[in-house]
Amino acid sequence: MLRSKAPMRPRDFIAVLEDRRLPPCAATGERAELLRSLLVHLFFIDHDLDKRELQLLERVLPDISVRDYVKSVAARKLDLERLAAVFPELDERRDIIKLAEHAAWGDEKLVLRERAVLDRLTEILGVVPPELDPP
Repeated sequence: MLRSKAPMRPRDFIAVLEDRRLPPCAATGERAELLRSLLVHLFFIDHDLDKRELQLLERVLPDISVRDYVKSVAARKLDLERLAAVFPELDERRDIIKLAEHAAWGDEKLVLRERAVLDRLTEILGVVPPELDPP
């Protein structure tokens, strides 16, 4: 009997961002790509990729060029509605907010446009807004 692999969860990305001893998470599939797209859009919202943001992104990407990946993803629309549809569970949605906070604070500052995306994300996911303190 074949076992199916458990789906990728936002917690998988959070774990590697919070614990550098863990190997990078190179998860594949729509769930991982939607989360990566969210991260890229938050990192690149100010049109500047800080070295710290690149280091965080390297932790959740397969072995590819980070800058090329960012250019490709940043050119596409961020689909928060699809993100909500793919992650219907409340605990995963809360983790997505936490993951987004990591991205927003990746350069240790929160700009107005990042806050606007976090507010919209919180609204679309239907979760109680967290305090926007650095993770």
